Amino acid sequence: MNRGPRADLPPAREWIAQCETLISRGGHRLAFRRRGDGPAVLLLHGFPTWSYDYAAVATELARDHDVVTLDFLGYGASDKPKPYRYSVAESADIVEDLAAFLGLAAVDLVVHDYGGIVGQELLDRALAGRLPFAVNSLTVLNCGIVFSAYRPTRLQKLLATPILGGVLAQRITAGTLRSGLDAVWGTSKLTDEEFGELWHGVSLDNGHRLAHLHIRYNAERARHHRRWEAALAAWKGPMHLVWGLDDPVSGRHVLERAIELLPNARVTELQAVGHFPHVEAPAAVAAAIRIAV
Repeated sequence: MNRGPRADLPPAREWIAQCETLISRGGHRLAFRRRGDGPAVLLLHGFPTWSYDYAAVATELARDHDVVTLDFLGYGASDKPKPYRYSVAESADIVEDLAAFLGLAAVDLVVHDYGGIVGQELLDRALAGRLPFAVNSLTVLNCGIVFSAYRPTRLQKLLATPILGGVLAQRITAGTLRSGLDAVWGTSKLTDEEFGELWHGVSLDNGHRLAHLHIRYNAERARHHRRWEAALAAWKGPMHLVWGLDDPVSGRHVLERAIELLPNARVTELQAVGHFPHVEAPAAVAAAIRIAV
C-alpha cells in the first residue's frame, strides 16, 4: 500500500525541537507535541519506537483537530532513566498528567502496540470512575489486545529473559532494529531515509539499549490481561479497530479474536499492511480516525 507523499513531514530533529516538556508526578521530563485546533485527539505510540511513528497521521489530522503526541518515559525525547522499573501504570499516570497539564476534559484516543495496553489501563480506570478526563472514542491499531492470540517475536522473548535480555539490549544496533521492523512490516517497506528518522529518536540517549526494561510490559500483560480485556469489552463508547492484516505479531489472528470480544466495534482491515499501519498506510489510518471521532 502506498504511503503517499511525505515531503510535508518535519524531520525527526525538527519534530523534537517542536516538542514541549511536561514534568510528571514522578519528576521526569516528558516530551509532547501539540498542533492544530478542534476536537482533541491523543495518539499513544508503541514499542520500540516513539511518537514520530505518527508524524504523517498527526500532520494530516492537525488540519482540523487538536493533535497531541507523547513520548512515553524511556522513549524518544523523554527522559530515559536506567536502571528503572518502567510500568504500564506509570505510563497511564503520565497520560493523566499530560491531560491535566493541557486542560483536556475529553479526548479521542488512538493507541498502537504498547500504547494499546496503556489505553486498556485508562479504560479500566474510566470504568472505575478514576480517570480525570473522558474518552470520547477509541481507535485501536495493531496490538495484542487479546493476550492469548498475541505472538511476540523471538527477539522480544529473549529481551524479556532475565540477564540475557540486558546483554542482548546492549548489542542492539540500527541494523538489528531495521531487521526487526522489516520482519513485521507489510508490502511497503521503510526507505533508508524513513528508517533514519525513526532511528534518531529510538537511539537518542541510547534509548535502544533500554529495550529489555521496556519489554517488561509483557509480564504485566500476562498478569493483568483479563482485567484489561474486560475493560475493553465493558466500555460503551465508539471503538474502531484499524488493522494491518500482514502483521505476524498481532495481525489477522488477533483481530479475529478481538472481533469476538468486541462485536460492536467498527473494523477497518488494511491489506498488505503489517504491524505499523500508521506508518505504512497513514492516509487510510487518518481517514479511519476521522470516522471514529
